[in-house]
Amino acid sequence: MFKSLEKKIILASKRQDPAPFLSFDTLLKAVSYGYQTGAVLRNRWYQSDRISRKRLPCPVISVGNIMAGGTGKTPMAVYLADMLIGSGKKPVVISRGYKGRLKHSAAIVSDGTRMFLDACAAGDEPYMMACLKRFPVVVGKNRYRAGCLALDQLDVDVVVLDDGFQHRQLHRDLDLVLMDHDVPLGNGRMLPAGRLREPAAQALARADAVILTRCPETPEVISHPVSALAPDLPVFYSRHQPFPAGVYPAGSRNSQLLLTPQKKSETPLLSDNLQGVPAVLFSGIADNRAFFRTIQGFGANILDHLEFEDHYRYKRADILQIRHRAKALNAAMLVTTQKDWARLDKDIDWPLDLAVIGITLTLENESGFCRLVETRIQT
Repeated sequence: MFKSLEKKIILASKRQDPAPFLSFDTLLKAVSYGYQTGAVLRNRWYQSDRISRKRLPCPVISVGNIMAGGTGKTPMAVYLADMLIGSGKKPVVISRGYKGRLKHSAAIVSDGTRMFLDACAAGDEPYMMACLKRFPVVVGKNRYRAGCLALDQLDVDVVVLDDGFQHRQLHRDLDLVLMDHDVPLGNGRMLPAGRLREPAAQALARADAVILTRCPETPEVISHPVSALAPDLPVFYSRHQPFPAGVYPAGSRNSQLLLTPQKKSETPLLSDNLQGVPAVLFSGIADNRAFFRTIQGFGANILDHLEFEDHYRYKRADILQIRHRAKALNAAMLVTTQKDWARLDKDIDWPLDLAVIGITLTLENESGFCRLVETRIQT
């Protein structure tokens, strides 16, 4: 939303030739102030019950964030669903289905065994989760209707909302907020001047726990901004662990499903697959540079990295560009992300080996987190 808003502001500034003192940054700040005012009023209306919220007849857990962009919500939703299954629950993950074709209706992507929608219809992240075939996945902009559909047609007893923190129309029993450890608040500005969806202090006041993602081995605790904003809020520390989700030999078609490893011992070492390999990367995710650093850290000889915007739908011309670039640089392998794989046509005949990199989430103090979840969904 904020990207399109920025484009409109740029076009308006070109047409009106504003005075020098009215800079683009000033315009963004003005729009951000209006965005913040709207977010504050909306939250107050919900807080005062001036806007009613609907309830589903089962526990609801929301995984969300307060910044636009990637903080690892999908890996966390998968982690949470697997944890619930391990405790004897039957979860369903419900997603908005961003960038999918379903604009207003709710639909089942997978019942946990069978696939019913592709990535174009469902969106890349719901489709990617559905490919795991470990739990049902449902999409719908109206999360209450999607929940009703899941409870009516699937054997489930817990709803996990993927990216549900700002979707306040639906009551939830546990609100989990994900924040990047290194840049938890971005530049501190609201959209579109920054990446904040709402004021941080107000948001954390209604959160039940914070999960810091992409944490270093020794994460900051006392001095972290979250500790200052919400000193009494439970904070958990997580890390993203990359793994080779699939390697497709040259000439094969990437039609098979990709599965995340069930156990750490089953995770092959990426350094064994990528060390010294001359590779061309391509990705269209929220943080393309993080993907570059990940592959670089595993010793690949990166010849080029073709970057696209988040949730980008690859066209035939893009695939040709990738192929031609790899050939011109004498690359031995193409490397992309699992999220990008979900958006690729499954009939592409790759000229080189294609390595697909997935992400799993590991969480410190798993027992404490499990107790928090169990307490909330049993009340």
